[in-house]
Amino acid sequence: MAFLQRFVRRPQQLAFRKLNFEVHLWAGIALTAYLLVIGVSGSILVFRAELERLFSLKPWQQIHAQGQPADIVTVVENVRVAYPHDHIVSVETPNQSNATFVAILEGRSGHIKVACGPTDGKVLGEFSESASWLGVIAELHASLLIHRTGRLWNGAGAAILLLLNATGIVIWWPGIRNWRRALKVDPRRTWRRINFDLHSAAGFWTILIVSFWALSGIYFAWPRQVFLFVNSLSNIVTARPPAIKVSPEIGASSADLRALVDSARKIDPGAQLGGIVFPYSRRVPIAILMRRRDTPGREYTDSVYFNPYTGQYISIWRYGVNQSLGDWIVWLEVPLHFGTYWGFAVKLVWAAAGLVIPLLAITGLLMYWNRALRRKWSRPRRS
Repeated sequence: MAFLQRFVRRPQQLAFRKLNFEVHLWAGIALTAYLLVIGVSGSILVFRAELERLFSLKPWQQIHAQGQPADIVTVVENVRVAYPHDHIVSVETPNQSNATFVAILEGRSGHIKVACGPTDGKVLGEFSESASWLGVIAELHASLLIHRTGRLWNGAGAAILLLLNATGIVIWWPGIRNWRRALKVDPRRTWRRINFDLHSAAGFWTILIVSFWALSGIYFAWPRQVFLFVNSLSNIVTARPPAIKVSPEIGASSADLRALVDSARKIDPGAQLGGIVFPYSRRVPIAILMRRRDTPGREYTDSVYFNPYTGQYISIWRYGVNQSLGDWIVWLEVPLHFGTYWGFAVKLVWAAAGLVIPLLAITGLLMYWNRALRRKWSRPRRS
């Protein structure tokens, strides 16, 4: 009880706070370059779709579809004719991210992406495998340009960022008398005091979203471990795909694809056709994707499963229709991390919050200079 009273009234006198300060200081110094890279690159990627259109980085994005969209079955047939020796992994209809149909194929040369016209369904060509400057920024943000182990290093950086936030909130608390002053920046003070206030206030107002970004960074690095941990706290119901297997039928022909699409539309009448995911083995069902909302990812997408041999309906997986706390925690990792699902205003907020991360790194270094390095630097010069 005495500890809590001292922390509420005079936290500066506690050894616990001093320990947090040392951890926060040296972890922040060690993570400076990472914070600069991850904050700036993340803010840029919030506007990835707009930048791709502005600089024409993605081919065929300037196509303005007029009239009814092409029949997806026709698109599949056109792709099969153009690539008879490749396996079609999936075909997605035009959406916010792509102005055309996008087919993903797997062949001897690996995976390729093929664009098809939005109204006529004709094959337009393959997406280039060479990364644009925006693609390099995306790879830098996701894996730090480190082959194979990049996501793990990114996850480690996210874990240290979470530690910075935990120690930072302890250091931020100035005591019951002065806490309101720690929420704002006083421009009438000296530049050193303004730098201190900016670091303190910016860190406080963005601690929730930055902490969530850190948690989602850990999730992207170790999804299975995080999934199991969340499931141990709250049972995950709809945030994972159902485990469905079908019995292969020797000699059986494939089900009528157009009939499956029509059935999916009847089963899920409130959604729009989003694409088809073909089986990657003989025991896997075929999935017809139905979008509840037009978003960049599949966070609002239903998957209607059918037996690829008989065409029999199996089940529907409504991803994003969360039924438990565990579902919400897992499902929110992607949309809350990227901030591209709820309009341009949210993108502006996310981009601004992302730039706060390098701002905190720079102001933190300036504070260290003002309090320690400046004095050490000035002593030899005086002598």
